[in-house]
Amino acid sequence: MKNRIDDILHRVQAEYLEELLPARDPLLEAIEKFAEDHDHPIADPEVAQLMRVLMRLKKPRRIVEVGTNIGYSVVVMGRELDGDAVIETIEIDRSILETARRFATDAALPCRVVFHEGAATEVLPRLDGPFDFAFIDCVKTEYGQYLDQLLPKLERGALIMCDNLLWKGKIARGEHDASTDALRDFNRRITTDPRLLTTVVPVGDGTGLSVVL
Repeated sequence: MKNRIDDILHRVQAEYLEELLPARDPLLEAIEKFAEDHDHPIADPEVAQLMRVLMRLKKPRRIVEVGTNIGYSVVVMGRELDGDAVIETIEIDRSILETARRFATDAALPCRVVFHEGAATEVLPRLDGPFDFAFIDCVKTEYGQYLDQLLPKLERGALIMCDNLLWKGKIARGEHDASTDALRDFNRRITTDPRLLTTVVPVGDGTGLSVVL
């Protein structure tokens, strides 16, 4: 069970929802254990389940992920895609990226995965669109920059999924630090931008879903 499960929902609700999650297979269990043992922040299992649902509904062909980490989301998304789909994913740390490559290889994904090494704000301008799905889970103070760089590369109807938008309850509690303030501004932006149709749902640490209009 993740730390501070009751930061977003009341504990009894969070525990109940966790009971409803399907059991993870050995590979996902191994990735989750590796993340816990080595202090890697990955998407919560309930966010992964939402991601699976969205993959089935959207059936994206070109995905861009901002923040690979150890490849948990790559595996989750990639398993739901067809052979003609591509995931382009960005990670700044070479050793972490190599771990992600290993887990993706173990998963034997049907789609193609392109791993980009470097800072997301430097890699994104070099990527060719259009993309029809974006997942943002990287440096919290840079979410606004990612959006600026992504929007010109996203086709109409593309879906943007963002993790950590409730930020351990700190945003709603009115706390202040660089990440919390940046995410609060980002939430205000995506929910008022006329180019986006957005909802933020209390799944995991707060998940934003935006459709490009």
